[in-house]
Amino acid sequence: MTTDSQVTTASATTDASNGPATSVAPTNAPGTVRGVWLRYGDQLILALVIIGSLVMAQIAATNGWVSQFILPKPTDVWASLVDGFTSGVYWPHISSTLLGTGLGFAFAAVGAMALAALMVTMERVENVVLPLVVGFQSLPKIAVAPIVILWLGFDLSGKVVIVGFVCFFPILLNTLAGLKIRDREQLELLQSLGATKLQMFRYLRLPGAVPYLFAGFHVGIIFALLGAVVAEFVGSRDGLGRFLLSQRAAFNVGGVYAVLVILMVMGLVFRWIMLLIERRFAFWAEDVSHRNV
Repeated sequence: MTTDSQVTTASATTDASNGPATSVAPTNAPGTVRGVWLRYGDQLILALVIIGSLVMAQIAATNGWVSQFILPKPTDVWASLVDGFTSGVYWPHISSTLLGTGLGFAFAAVGAMALAALMVTMERVENVVLPLVVGFQSLPKIAVAPIVILWLGFDLSGKVVIVGFVCFFPILLNTLAGLKIRDREQLELLQSLGATKLQMFRYLRLPGAVPYLFAGFHVGIIFALLGAVVAEFVGSRDGLGRFLLSQRAAFNVGGVYAVLVILMVMGLVFRWIMLLIERRFAFWAEDVSHRNV
């Protein structure tokens, strides 16, 4: 009768006679095709979608399947972009839009965080102020913008106020939701240790609010860009919104689409910057659900 020790000895003898064992590289190693696909597959798919869409648009516009006033040739849009950047006509408008977006977003973020902190520490303030904020947020921005321009004029101040008005609400709601205390055990622990309200805010409320805060920032920065363009539509001396209107008035459809491309790139850059800041200050709250265990 064969025992387990005999089987083990026979197996070891067979392996020794066949020479040293060779290691097999995993299929998802960085140098393999599967490894490259796992790492860069999403970027490859995105690039293929963009290239395919541009090729289809070029074919449709060249063959007259779609009117040039609806969909210009991507090559015409590219020519407008190159001409605008080489001549320098875009730069003053881009800087104006960036300045209005940045200032409006900064003021809205600081104000929203301060108001949310006041609301969570004083329940009566939340009960009184939040309905007013929701009511103002329900107003259509395109209707409020002319009133703000009428009050403050066509200068930068009017644009900043409109941008702040647009992106204030999502930052406020996300911060308010994050500052709520939901772990009763942690709350009772700090209370038993004699923690003050300021200490509870610093060690309990604020760390739990960081992911919510950046969620509001991600939405708010895009809303801020949209608010800047709306303000430039209504009344502004410069900015990408004003330049887009001038291109439309000149029936330069390629120039209109070129401005839209610039706005898309600016939105992507804003999101990328927010992601970098989030990874720096909220690295402990990173999503790990899609990582391999």
